[in-house]
Amino acid sequence: MRDPLLDEIAGLFRFDVPPPVLAPRPTGLEPMEAVDEPVRGPSRQLVFHTGAGRLYLQLDGTRLTGVLDDKGVSVEVRSPASVRALRPDAEGWFRADVTPGPLCVTVPELGLTTGWFVA
Repeated sequence: MRDPLLDEIAGLFRFDVPPPVLAPRPTGLEPMEAVDEPVRGPSRQLVFHTGAGRLYLQLDGTRLTGVLDDKGVSVEVRSPASVRALRPDAEGWFRADVTPGPLCVTVPELGLTTGWFVA
């Protein structure tokens, strides 16, 4: 026979573990490969390439600055909660204030994505 008090105490320690929250992945986009290049300074720099094109990103706290070899195409900065479309200037530079957490940069017109990284 089971003790009802022990069953009640055991019930206090049961809980359902929620499934892990995964950041959404842009679909239908070709992942760009990360390039390992030496970087000096306090900011974090990331370089991605595909074919002959390169995308350079720099993170200074919550400020993301990037330059894309292909000029005239729009860029999207994605987080799990939002998508922000940016139009690079004539030289290919773009800037965005970002929130800390997972990010990826996509170039929809070229069908490319950096994959997720943490700001």
